Amino acid sequence: MGRYSLTNEYIKINIMKISIRITLILISVFVTFVSCSKSVEDLQSDGSQKGFATGKVVNSQGIAIAGAKILLDNTVGYAAYINGSTKEDGTYKIEVQPGSWRTSAYVEQTYNGEKYTMELFPDKTDSFTEQGAVRNFIWKLEGELPWEWEATCGGSVTLSTDYGFYEDEEDIELTFTPKGPLIDGSKGRTLVLRYGEEKWRNRAALEDIPIGRYTVRAALKKGARLTPLKIDNWYKQDGLETDYELNFIPKPNGGVSNSASIVIGY
Repeated sequence: MGRYSLTNEYIKINIMKISIRITLILISVFVTFVSCSKSVEDLQSDGSQKGFATGKVVNSQGIAIAGAKILLDNTVGYAAYINGSTKEDGTYKIEVQPGSWRTSAYVEQTYNGEKYTMELFPDKTDSFTEQGAVRNFIWKLEGELPWEWEATCGGSVTLSTDYGFYEDEEDIELTFTPKGPLIDGSKGRTLVLRYGEEKWRNRAALEDIPIGRYTVRAALKKGARLTPLKIDNWYKQDGLETDYELNFIPKPNGGVSNSASIVIGY
């Protein structure tokens, strides 16, 4: 009799444990269902989540970028911003306040001992309201940025000539050969630039050069004749060199781009 009572008590305890487990599972399923239902309700036809700015940041190879800085800029209020950053998977989610907003993004990268700020390329530039929006970004090293002002993903190189150098820019050829990987770790390509082409439209400046370290050579081309020229750093003026090592200077706060400045001479 005692043994029978003990067995019954054991069964009752196990039944209670099973009931508790089932109850906990049902509660968990219910909470998950409610949460998912709420998320589904918040999602809008364009994929955005109501009340939030969301998106993802990747590099040119499609790899997610963690820690990218996201900035929501109010189009009406002066210096009214909301800041955020991307998670490990490159995504971000920022609650949007009432008003009209635009999203921009940038990544800070240390390269060759210098810290650079690189603006990121957006898939959309139009403004949105507190209803929310999706804005994705790509870290491109070259190409025009789609803003109202002229801006490019690459850096600029200011050109000037040495005393006594009176050659026409149209007769000069510049060759940029990468030394090691570019700022995003990718392999660069050799650039051969002539005046009037895409990256050398202004006589006094090159535009949209992918940020990296380069060996730069200059040559005077007149017909079949090729005459090597020399290059110097405009800021340091250490002396003209045939093989000049070019490094970009990180843009200052409020600056337009990462830049360099060279002098061409004989």
